[in-house]
Amino acid sequence: MNIEVTDQANKWFHDEFDVADGNGIRLFAKYGGSNSSLHPGFSIGLAAEKPQEAAVAEKKEDLTFFIEDHDYWYFKDHDWKIDYEPKTEEVSFSFKEKVK
Repeated sequence: MNIEVTDQANKWFHDEFDVADGNGIRLFAKYGGSNSSLHPGFSIGLAAEKPQEAAVAEKKEDLTFFIEDHDYWYFKDHDWKIDYEPKTEEVSFSFKEKVK
């Protein structure tokens, strides 16, 4: 599983989140919302935190994007891309099944 973060999305995270003091960006599964069609009824949440038990971690420049072990079920078997959408001024998530 990979997490790809575009340059524009990385800049957005630096602008919108407190990424000082070693905080990374945690991606997690949350109940409700509609930003992903992978698991109906769930969506992707974001938080500026330090990794505790990361199952996956990808570094983009000076920022680490990670998924904790207890949220891995939502993301597993897929490669993820985080991009910035100028129209909404937010990030978007896309995924594709990981080639085995």
